[in-house]
Amino acid sequence: MRLLPAFILMSLLLTGNPAAAGDWQSLQAIEASVESFVRDKVASLPGEYSISVTHIDPRLKLARCDHIETYLPPSNRLWGHSSVGVRCDTPVAWSLYVPVLIKVTANVLVAARPIASGQAIQADDVQLQQKDVTTYAGSVLTTLDQAIGKNVVSGVQAGMVLRSEMLRAATVILQGQQVKLVAQGSGFKITSEGQAMSNATVGQVISVKTRSGQIIKGIAKSEGIVEVYF
Repeated sequence: MRLLPAFILMSLLLTGNPAAAGDWQSLQAIEASVESFVRDKVASLPGEYSISVTHIDPRLKLARCDHIETYLPPSNRLWGHSSVGVRCDTPVAWSLYVPVLIKVTANVLVAARPIASGQAIQADDVQLQQKDVTTYAGSVLTTLDQAIGKNVVSGVQAGMVLRSEMLRAATVILQGQQVKLVAQGSGFKITSEGQAMSNATVGQVISVKTRSGQIIKGIAKSEGIVEVYF
């Protein structure tokens, strides 16, 4: 004898007393409720999306429900393969999970040619292509400015989808380097020089030793430039 899937058995156990013939819950209505729930939740996702709701086994008999409630189970995410919970409280309590597949097609950054380890990415090294982003980790890059000027951690092959962990920000200041300190505010701008106490990438906080020996902190802005805020 072939066993029913676990979620069907659980639902049957929760049904309680059998409903009268013709008084079963429409499985198509459950599927429609799940699809509507998912569409509402993913409507704000970037790109184009498609939703596939797995058909519920027609052998499943559930008592007709006064109000079907759909919800996202804990630890589930409406992204790629997922599931949606459906439950009923009256007149008979039952619940089940319905598998769904959400695909989101959007632009992702792809290597246009092989990129060597440590190489700084230029505009012609990459291109945008339409991909199903649900098949990649959340760190996939989607715009050119997320990659241009950054260095590749290890070699990248042509056609490879780029992720944030594959790149690191370029070092714009080296330890011991003479840097220009720029302090500006409302109506004034002061420049000075100092020595970098460590390496830094763009946007990173760095300590600089001034000519007088004072240690101050600033933000690396570009090659050899540190901005100080008051």
